[in-house]
Amino acid sequence: HTLERALSHWHQYDQRRDEVFADTPESLPAFPKNRPRNRLGLAQWLTDPQHPLLARVTVNRVWQAFFGRGLVKTSDDFGSQGSQPEYQEVLDWLSGKFIESGWDIKGLVRAIALSKTYRQDSTAELRLLADDPENALLARGPRFRLPAETIRDAFLFAGGILSNKVG
Repeated sequence: HTLERALSHWHQYDQRRDEVFADTPESLPAFPKNRPRNRLGLAQWLTDPQHPLLARVTVNRVWQAFFGRGLVKTSDDFGSQGSQPEYQEVLDWLSGKFIESGWDIKGLVRAIALSKTYRQDSTAELRLLADDPENALLARGPRFRLPAETIRDAFLFAGGILSNKVG
């Protein structure tokens, strides 16, 4: 009966109960007292150099674009239900450099693209393919390269002839 009573309260979304205040999860750095409790304050909190989450998620997504999977396999879930990073040191180092650079995406892309890990040959011995089909060990280069459209658009942009017009 206790569970039924608890669930009945949960389903009564239109019934006022305990007052709730805007705050951040206890597992993350505390929200600074000197920041406004609005979207600006939230953005300042997320981009604070002492707050690693946004940098880690961004680095993981960029890494995933290059390698087909992130350093954290569950790129859409960095919470307690997500997986642990395959290479914690790499994620921490890239995130730290990303913050130090002033959130320079171009520099992050350059660091990954020029890394020995990315520049490896994507071919591998059959034994290695059998032992590590998802390339979690990063023993070979990624099978995933930039899509042709992305390369085309980069060249058009660099040449100053990319049209911003939709359609």
